[in-house]
Amino acid sequence: MFCGGVKGPARPAPYEESEPAVSPLVREPQQQRSREKFARILATAARLLETVPFDELSTKQIAAEAGMSVGALYRFFPDKEAVLETLERSWLEGDLRRLAAATDPAAVAACASSEQFVARVVEAYADRFRTLPGYRHVWFHVARTPALAGLGDEVDRRIAERVHEVLVDSFGLADTAETRRRAHLAVVLATRMLGMAFLQDPQGDPEILADTPLMLDRYLFAPPRRPAGD
Repeated sequence: MFCGGVKGPARPAPYEESEPAVSPLVREPQQQRSREKFARILATAARLLETVPFDELSTKQIAAEAGMSVGALYRFFPDKEAVLETLERSWLEGDLRRLAAATDPAAVAACASSEQFVARVVEAYADRFRTLPGYRHVWFHVARTPALAGLGDEVDRRIAERVHEVLVDSFGLADTAETRRRAHLAVVLATRMLGMAFLQDPQGDPEILADTPLMLDRYLFAPPRRPAGD
């Protein structure tokens, strides 16, 4: 086991090389003043989604709360769905930044065990539910568009690959097809567990959050399965 350190030279960080692009439906601003309005629209929509169901939210309401005309909003977004899609894309970009921070060599070196490292990663993603306005409502109540579902799958793939890489380099996990498969399934399981933890509790059920890294770590480091018939 290589607990608390990084084995060998640090590898490039492919998870930082590309980020989800802005939707083609959205007119991305270039001027500083326009960028400020753009950001204010997104922040306002996210805040409103804390208390207003998406089905009941309107572009008129978003514009009014943002202190601008609905025409000004339409300069950037054709409808509320485009606002939501841009918010979700920004959250996916944030997922990659969280991954970069949680798997930074210095952060990994501070972990005394693989379970502690897995707990750090799980906590980074749990924190989205607590700190991102509107995130919890959208997670549980708004279906992703096909484009965003595909993008989410790609982000999950990159999370799994990076976590697997760190576990191999720093904590002695065998680098095999089976452990890579388990890493991808572990991300699916973690997503499910986080949903359970935050379904009723905005701060996250502490027992589920404590059990999640324990379960994932044991699964990832379980002995290889024997081929059928052995």
